[in-house]
Amino acid sequence: MPLLTLGAIMLWSCSSVEYSECPIYPVGGKEVGAELEKIPYQGYEHFWEWIARLNKLRQELELCLQSG
Repeated sequence: MPLLTLGAIMLWSCSSVEYSECPIYPVGGKEVGAELEKIPYQGYEHFWEWIARLNKLRQELELCLQSG
């Protein structure tokens, strides 16, 4: 019986842990915005794709903060 109890405790401790805290997205500010306005799209397509992915992450973090 003690072995069965020990096994149940070990399995219970392997359950998934929920992460309820949302990380804070760092804001670039006016200075970063001014620099981004000077970068052309041509020749920087991969950079702009990365910026779009960062924007998607920002949106997801905002949803996380609203639901949490």
